[in-house]
Amino acid sequence: MTRNRRSFTLIELLVVIAIIAILAAILFPVFAQARASARAISCISNTKQTSLAALMYAQDYDETLPRHDNNGSCYYGDKPCGLPDWGMPGTDPNAPAAMFFNVIQPYIKNTAVGYCPEIGNTNWQAAIPDPNTYGQPYVPALEQNGVYQGCFAQQAVNIVLIDWGAKGKLSAFSRPADLILMTGDSVWGPDPGNTGNGVGNLGVWPNNAVAEAQGHCAWGWDEGWVWFVHRATARSGSLDALHSGRANIAMADGHVKSFTYNELESCDFNTNSNQWVYTHWDYRY
Repeated sequence: MTRNRRSFTLIELLVVIAIIAILAAILFPVFAQARASARAISCISNTKQTSLAALMYAQDYDETLPRHDNNGSCYYGDKPCGLPDWGMPGTDPNAPAAMFFNVIQPYIKNTAVGYCPEIGNTNWQAAIPDPNTYGQPYVPALEQNGVYQGCFAQQAVNIVLIDWGAKGKLSAFSRPADLILMTGDSVWGPDPGNTGNGVGNLGVWPNNAVAEAQGHCAWGWDEGWVWFVHRATARSGSLDALHSGRANIAMADGHVKSFTYNELESCDFNTNSNQWVYTHWDYRY
């Protein structure tokens, strides 16, 4: 006896393909969200480790956090200033790794925690010659010994605490549990060259344009470059797009949590001081 074999018709094949395409369209965004969530968790872990290292350093050095330039030549804002400095690594291949992230390295012993997985490792060969970043020749030795990472760290510290106000003294922090110590995902501005290359900002500060326009919480500085990368609507371009996501923040007591832009940059009326203050930045009240 002969057996008749029935093949799939073209319509049946097209139906199967259509079903697979629909399932893929449904599942791929879910997979992407799962990957993004995993990267966010890794970034939180990195931020936690870095903040604890900074606090451990403070315990060993008279309750004082390291300041931006720890090589004895100057602090941010002092002139003249030796290199490396914040955002200025120089071109001397023998320059010391002396900035905030470099100084706490003995307590971490892992430079990889300095990068947020959602942003990725910094492309130093492309970033350093870029005039929007530094505009100087790339020096391999400065990448290898950590000078570049120290000067442009994605793990960026609240500069109000270490240079512009409290001078790193833990005793000056009035509300450690509410006060930002550092952010684990800061990138130096919305310029595509910096966001694409993962160039960190090292120091961050508050900025709420709406509040300051109303005469509240006047700070006098432009965007503080806390980059709200997690679940942001865009990686470059408008600040509104950058502010649409979330940032991982380590507080001055060591705990870490995720903030939205409006939460982190909140300008509130402080009844103790009878004035408007940046709740998560101003260490005085």
